[in-house]
Amino acid sequence: MRTDTTVRDVMHREFLGVSESDRLSDAAGLMVEEETDCLVVVRGGESVGRLGCRGALGALLDAEGSANGSDGLTVGDAMGPPLPTVAPDDSLATVEERLIAEGVDRLVAVEEGEAVGVVTAGDALAAGAPRTGDGALDAAVGDESVPGTRRGGEGMLGSDGGVDPASEAATTDASESPTQGVCESCGSLVPDLVTANGQAVCPECREV
Repeated sequence: MRTDTTVRDVMHREFLGVSESDRLSDAAGLMVEEETDCLVVVRGGESVGRLGCRGALGALLDAEGSANGSDGLTVGDAMGPPLPTVAPDDSLATVEERLIAEGVDRLVAVEEGEAVGVVTAGDALAAGAPRTGDGALDAAVGDESVPGTRRGGEGMLGSDGGVDPASEAATTDASESPTQGVCESCGSLVPDLVTANGQAVCPECREV
């Protein structure tokens, strides 16, 4: 897993944005057409709000009974507060923390005061953002193994990909307690291997 991935690597540079003065019905139609539930409201290049599908629908329904209907409604009439922001050079771990802390499913990437992209929770997961908090899995980095696992070297594998009989035989603990295995001297399978001169051998070969 790469841990140096940043927001810039995964953000959507072409995101759906509307202005405060756009007609609300047009913005609602854009959400339906693009199959999204949120639009970024921008003023120039600055993110100043968000338009969610519920906010848009609620405003349109409320306007049905009015004299002018929904014709006069703009995005500014229904938009909510701006989405939380991150910097393009922030790590995906930072993205994950912000998504959880803010309770949102997307963030706006801002550089020099302008919105330059959007990163979603799905983007972070797809890129393998590291999990944080209790129960987090310590991922393997380089040659370091995941805690609780063992890596076998080539010398431990037999020609058929299984365990080398010689390695299998060397199952005696440091106190020389007998264990079952293959004698490294005569090749016999015996129930009471012991260690002698660094080898796991049967009692007969040990006495030789």
